[in-house]
Amino acid sequence: MINLSLNKQLGIVMPSTNRALAVVLEQATPKELDTILKDKDLKSIVSSLLKESAQSSESDKTLLNLVKNNPTLKDLGNVSNTIKELLNTLKSDKNPLPIENTLKKFLIDIKELNEPILKQKLENSGVFLESKLKNVQNPQLELKNLLLTLEKSVAKSEMPSAKAVHQNIKELLATPTLKEATNSVILQAPKSETPVLKEIAKSVENIVSKLTENLKSADVVVTKGFEKQLAKMEQLISPKMLSSENFKLASLQDVLQQVSTQISQSVQLSQSATPEAKGLLDELGRVIESLKVIEQSVTTPKAALDSLLEKKIPQEIRATVEVIKSVIEKSDPLFSKETHSLTSKLAPFSNPQRLALQESVKEILSEDLKAVLLKAGDEISKSSHPNQAEILKHVDKLLLQIDYFQLLSHLSNSSSLYLPFSWEQLEEGNINIKKDKEDKFYCDIDLKLKEYGELKLKLALYDENQINIHIYSDSAEFKEIVKENIASLRSALIESQITPREIRIFDAVKKNSPYESSENHINIGFEVKV
Repeated sequence: MINLSLNKQLGIVMPSTNRALAVVLEQATPKELDTILKDKDLKSIVSSLLKESAQSSESDKTLLNLVKNNPTLKDLGNVSNTIKELLNTLKSDKNPLPIENTLKKFLIDIKELNEPILKQKLENSGVFLESKLKNVQNPQLELKNLLLTLEKSVAKSEMPSAKAVHQNIKELLATPTLKEATNSVILQAPKSETPVLKEIAKSVENIVSKLTENLKSADVVVTKGFEKQLAKMEQLISPKMLSSENFKLASLQDVLQQVSTQISQSVQLSQSATPEAKGLLDELGRVIESLKVIEQSVTTPKAALDSLLEKKIPQEIRATVEVIKSVIEKSDPLFSKETHSLTSKLAPFSNPQRLALQESVKEILSEDLKAVLLKAGDEISKSSHPNQAEILKHVDKLLLQIDYFQLLSHLSNSSSLYLPFSWEQLEEGNINIKKDKEDKFYCDIDLKLKEYGELKLKLALYDENQINIHIYSDSAEFKEIVKENIASLRSALIESQITPREIRIFDAVKKNSPYESSENHINIGFEVKV
């Protein structure tokens, strides 16, 4: 996931480096500048931008209004369209430039979008470039920390194979390269360590191989698939799901049957000494039979829910889940979820290149859109390309658009992003994400669609998986489409283990943001660690 840091003091909000800020200051009226200045020079203003919080800085708020209302920045248009224009200009040349392939890969069609791809596009949108560079980690230190954590976990294991893995980890941690690994060395001139890194990578590969082999023999109850089914079962019997609008008997029956099948294959549960664990399969069988009786004897979902609650079936399921969790907690650490996660994180370090000090920086610069554009702009300006002027015009516009979202993020104390994909129906679109001190997340999605006009989505995510969705539109046709598909939306959210507490549709009149009332408690910066 994208981890958001509260520290937003980045060297990006400078007129010399952020073009959007330069445009705003250049076009501000004397009165507006006076409001920002308050008898301070420009250096002091920029200093306050970097040091003061947007919640308490009047300068930030004034600048934010100027940014949002600046005619040049308001007419920048859609980032996806600018990328398409740049691609069209590049296509006219017989000798393709390297940037062309990067842009084609970046501008994926919305139909091909999925969660991992969207995550990657947002991370590499250019908005977080300076933040990622500021937070770049020494990969050798990262490996060292992973091994230290793994060493503690494996040391508690009673499995014979764990002793060999533990010894391998200790030997690897004793190597001078990992022993001396710190983040400060990443700023030093890189040394040639190829032979050493190859040996370390080979040792990592050996450890990962042994752990992977052990995990293959892990009991079914400690697998990720079983964990997901158990979480889904818990969600389906949560109070909000046991309501007439959300309850689905078939979904509960399906997940119970899957859990029952997996438990029947569990050696760990069958060999457990506790009476509760021994009777698990029988208990689940009784619950499944009770649900079949309910299914056959009632005619409406409400009647099925009433019967379920009357027979206290949710309480029986909760008790069963607690017994299963208790058995899982007593599993050998070698098969734990933590060991599984650490093994996955270790795997990339079996490649020597992944351990090179400068590799992390190179990876960022080769994949981040802003970094690619800056490099391409520099190369094209020094070339004799026939379309040089036209290409540079589009590159400059794209960089200005990215700078605009960086500036918005900084001044609004949030993460403000464009939509990094191609969508034929979209004219304009952006996302704004905030988080308050109580770990509630708020997301505003503003879209302008060709067919349905302006559309605003306001989402609030809290208590880990509870969500409220407010939809604002003036299109009667669009609102009708949403109403017809709300049931499908609910089902999709529930399937993803997100509980919809509220889905409402409004006319597109001015509404308060769902987090405006708690504005003073929202303290997110826009720095991102990937």
